[in-house]
This record gives sequence, structure tokens and C-alpha cells, in this order.
Amino acid sequence: MATQDFAEGYVMTRSDKVPALTKSDLQHKIWLLTLDGHLTTASLPNGAGHVLDIGTGTGAWALAIAKQFPAKQIIATDLTPPSISPPSNVTFVKANADDDWAFGQRFSFIHGRMLASGIHNWPRLLEQCFSNLEPGGRVELLDICHPFQVENNVATSESDSHISSDFLRWGQVAEKCWALVGLDYRATTKHMARFRDLGFVDVYETVLRWPLGAWPAEEKEKKLGELTLRNFITFLTAAGKNIIKQHPCITDQEANKLVTAALKDLRENNLTKKFSLTM
Repeated sequence: MATQDFAEGYVMTRSDKVPALTKSDLQHKIWLLTLDGHLTTASLPNGAGHVLDIGTGTGAWALAIAKQFPAKQIIATDLTPPSISPPSNVTFVKANADDDWAFGQRFSFIHGRMLASGIHNWPRLLEQCFSNLEPGGRVELLDICHPFQVENNVATSESDSHISSDFLRWGQVAEKCWALVGLDYRATTKHMARFRDLGFVDVYETVLRWPLGAWPAEEKEKKLGELTLRNFITFLTAAGKNIIKQHPCITDQEANKLVTAALKDLRENNLTKKFSLTM
């Protein structure tokens, strides 16, 4: 797998530039709560073997799965892998998942979480997953899907010129900017067909909701909403302006204004507008 210093078209803030709260794996904690303490929705094949974690970020998932399955060897790739000393069954590799893969072995399990900000060619990535799996191996991808939602689960139309929410407006502009650099934040809606076309069997999809704020009545969702709101505010503060500055019709001043307004909307109105993310 070829490597490079940093990938052209990658629009998120680098993992080594994100504030400490996110780097200490708040997002990992959110996923654990979402999956009721489990690291995956699919079971890992028994025995030894190799596991691939694409876009490992802080390495939280790779380290946790290595501890749970000490007989397995974990290879965790990222554009900016963590600079820590991992246990003996974890190897961090600096790599771009969009490039050709050249691993020395096949994998019994391939995992990818929150990859939408870095993958420019999803059909190619899924092809490489298929060709790098052992017979009977499994792939699990967990990601966000746009657009942002409100509590009644009605998506905001891109043609709607009367959006009353600055947060939703930022999301629309951001998605257009991501598309300009070849990123598809609705790729998850196409995964099922692509997996089946490649020859995968036992393909299934689970759609989840991440509330933004403690507005749900159910206790687990309320806690999930609190954590997700903290995580998204951290993300929007760190990367929100840089993402929408790529839009050819938005000035630096306009980008600042929209991000400021989106953060205000998210902080002050999350309980009444009841925002959520589709995962």
C-alpha cells in the first residue's frame, strides 16, 4: 500500500490536530454505547488470523479488539497513525486506503469506521476488501449518512431555500464541499448493492440514530445525545470552517459567520429542534 504525507482532498482536521477530548476517544465511547458495549455488530471468525482496521484514527478500536482477541494480529492503517507503542499483536501502518493495497496476508475480518471523510472511490475500496479477505472472512463498515435530520425524521431538501436552521444549512454547504473533492457522504446507501455485486453473501444493514443533545426520553439515547453533541461541537469548532471554505461561492468571512451561527444553533436549540445524525 502506497503512503504519502497527507492525502489530497482529505477535508477533515488531521487526527494529530484535533483537541484532546476527541483524541481521548470520545467517538469510540459513543460507538461502544451505540453497540451496547460491543466492538462489532458481526462476530469475528474463531481462532488466530489477521484483522485490518482501515482509518484507525487514534487506534482505540484496534487496541480494544487486540485486547479482546489476543491470538489475532491487528493491522491498523491511517494517514496519520497514532505515535504510541502498541501491544505485540497490533501494528500501526501509515497508509492511504484509496491507494492499491499490498499486504502480505489476507484478513479474516476488515473493519472501517467513519471513513466518509477520506474515501474517494468506494467501489474500489470494496473491491480491495473482497480481494484481501480469507474465504469466509467478514467486512464491517460503520459510518454517517447525510443529510442531517430533525426529530420527525424528515430530511431537509437541498432545494429548500427557507431553512430556518443554521446547523442544517451548514450541513448542506458542507456536503456540497465534500462532493467537490470527490467525497460521498451518502455512500452508505449504496453499500448493500455494491457488496452483493462483488459476490459478498449474508449482507445486512442496520440503520441507527445518533441524537444531538439530551432530548430523547429513553435513558440510553439521552446519554448518547449528550456525548454526540459534545463530539460534534468539538468537530465543528475544529474543522467546520475549513470544510466549507472549499465552496467557490463562500468567502472566508462568510465561512466564519456560518460556522458561528451553526454552533449557536446547535448549542441553544438542540432540545427544541431535536437534531440527529443517521448512522
